[in-house]
Amino acid sequence: MSITPDSSMTVAEAAETLGVSERTVWRYLKSGKLDGTTVGDAGSQRTLIARASIDAAASARGRDPQADALRAERDALAKALAEAEAERAALRERVQSLQLVTSRGSRRSVPEQALTALFTGIEKVRARRAA
Repeated sequence: MSITPDSSMTVAEAAETLGVSERTVWRYLKSGKLDGTTVGDAGSQRTLIARASIDAAASARGRDPQADALRAERDALAKALAEAEAERAALRERVQSLQLVTSRGSRRSVPEQALTALFTGIEKVRARRAA
């Protein structure tokens, strides 16, 4: 099969299309699952993979529903974490402003004590998740 630049992809493009790593694409090339040709002079070579070969490999691989579900769950958790961190930052700013207002007295107010306890709890949860 003749591979031309307009009917082929690079290893990186093939990896993205197939949803695998570049290392996996190289394994596919070595095992014959993908048809590729190395072009160019030494030092500037690149491997081109026929689009038809990539399409065939993609249909043979199919989609893993469990992997798709895990990706969706990961994305949802990342979004929830970003929202929680934004809320935490807003609450931290509010606590700091309350601390300024109450710093005139030697005793902390009930809302300040409650917010401090809240942030301490959030920090503990975050530390446990990071571990």
